[in-house]
Amino acid sequence: MKKQYPSIFNDVLGPVMRGSSSSHTAASVRIGRILNQLRRPGKTKVDFYFKEGSSIAMTYHTQQSDIGLAAGLMGLEAEDAGLLNALSLLAKEDVDLNFHIVAEKAEHPNEYRALLQNEDGSSYSLTALSIGGGMIELTEFQGFPLSEDGGFYLALIPNPELPADKRFDLPSQSQIIENKGEELLLVRSSDEFSLIEKEELNSYCTEKIVFLSPVLPIYSQVIPEVPFTSVDELIDFSESNDLSSWEAAIAYEGARSGLSERELLVKMDHILTTMEAAIEGGLKGTVYSDRILGQQSNKLLDPSFKFVGGDLFRDIIANITAVMEMKSSLGTIVAAPTSGSCGVVPGTVLTVAKALSADRETVLRALFVTGLIGVFIALDSTFSAELAGCQAECGSGSGMTAGGLAYLMGGDLQQVLGSASLALQSVIGLVCDPVAGRVEVPCLGKNILAGHNALACANMALAGFDPVIPLSESIQAMDEAGRMLPAGLRCTTGAGLSNTDTSREIEQTLIEKGCWSCRNQ
Repeated sequence: MKKQYPSIFNDVLGPVMRGSSSSHTAASVRIGRILNQLRRPGKTKVDFYFKEGSSIAMTYHTQQSDIGLAAGLMGLEAEDAGLLNALSLLAKEDVDLNFHIVAEKAEHPNEYRALLQNEDGSSYSLTALSIGGGMIELTEFQGFPLSEDGGFYLALIPNPELPADKRFDLPSQSQIIENKGEELLLVRSSDEFSLIEKEELNSYCTEKIVFLSPVLPIYSQVIPEVPFTSVDELIDFSESNDLSSWEAAIAYEGARSGLSERELLVKMDHILTTMEAAIEGGLKGTVYSDRILGQQSNKLLDPSFKFVGGDLFRDIIANITAVMEMKSSLGTIVAAPTSGSCGVVPGTVLTVAKALSADRETVLRALFVTGLIGVFIALDSTFSAELAGCQAECGSGSGMTAGGLAYLMGGDLQQVLGSASLALQSVIGLVCDPVAGRVEVPCLGKNILAGHNALACANMALAGFDPVIPLSESIQAMDEAGRMLPAGLRCTTGAGLSNTDTSREIEQTLIEKGCWSCRNQ
């Protein structure tokens, strides 16, 4: 099956979520939602196994994977307020949820191995990876190797009884997988299976068939097709069709999602509304026990404080901080492209838009351009800090924001691409080292750095500065440098600021406050 192309709403500007980490919290919700579909009436026991030394093993509590999995097991979405009390709520549903650290070598920093056992005797094992920005990959089911992103309707048929001629007549979206002498027939669909289709599939097998529904907002394509998959192809496509950067973004996402321009604008309006509410809510004040920093976003707005740099720079810092504070208090934010970098796009794009008196339609278009830059990063790199350091998160957010700002400020496609390239060139080498395992310090400072870098590069591009290195090569260079970082510098904990004495003291203080114990009762 050909790999899916990134979606602006799946991979780049989303998910809308609660929690400090899209890789850990939002991805966990989606993995939990898959498992929820395997639950049967009565009591259920779910055991998760994380490999020793992996990022998920070290931070599954501090970055809310535990409550994300619990929420998903109840069928909740990542933005649902029930996530805040998911562990206690799940226990009331007769689900026994357990976490285990196993002494095995981690091949992937965010691997989730799960065993679900129902009271009726049915049991299911699966393995899934969190691959950045809330995106997941289901790599194993009942011992059979898979590669599924959670965007299809799936029928999983164990040991199908198919005549020899029927095996050559299966639709292209079907696949027979072998494992130790047994077979699994996997059938994918972009639409829900009808009763007639289910009856036909049931005729292939005497065992229990598992049907799974998508856990992504934009479904996967049986035959993946988009108008361009590289920056050069984007330029050719835009020039030959006389399209602006935002029109090219709409054309791409329309082909990827199957949605009309109106439907896409409605979805983006929801993203914008969520971003606006996150800024407003953060400025009003947030409270949460398991975090390092209290409210600071309001400090710059105190009339008695004399800010040097002008209102625009002040408001960018305040608004980025407000969004980060909403994230750290488990308020609702947009991972753009990740939760750890969630302040950059809204705190900068919306602030500059206000300064320019841009109307709502123009802001929506700028967000599509922001998402378009992210598509190329998703195609040729990653949004996972565990794989490529903080440049994959705040760095990517800076490049995306720079492109969106260039459009907002009147730039053409070449200036949009040049702005994004300039911004990415400035952030290569950023490490991921959050203090005490919380996505706060130095994450806040890196979000603010990324926002100001984006604004500077947008101005440079519109003034005619030469980016020298084209965007596609800047993305490749960023990816190469990120993956060369030692694991301790790109894997959330183990080096840098996270390994300081103060970091360890803060973590111990939070544990002693009861933040760990109260969430695991």
